[in-house]
Amino acid sequence: RLAVEAAKLLRGKHKPTFTPNVDGGDFVIVINAEKIALSGDKLTKKFAYRHSGYPGGLRKRSIGELLIKHPTRVVENAIVGMLPH
Repeated sequence: RLAVEAAKLLRGKHKPTFTPNVDGGDFVIVINAEKIALSGDKLTKKFAYRHSGYPGGLRKRSIGELLIKHPTRVVENAIVGMLPH
């Protein structure tokens, strides 16, 4: 829910002057990213993947591990995944 609201604000959908192809210039600041709650057993069963570009370079970490090391990155990746490219 947090990521959905942040993505809406970043796109500018809350403004009457919303245009899909224009950056509205809005900013979102998330405080206490380490306190997010995940339902079910997503901490252990959901993974974040990244690839180095080299053969065999696919790495995966559980969301629980990422929340311990980089809690802001988990929120950022969720929000960026909801924005158009």
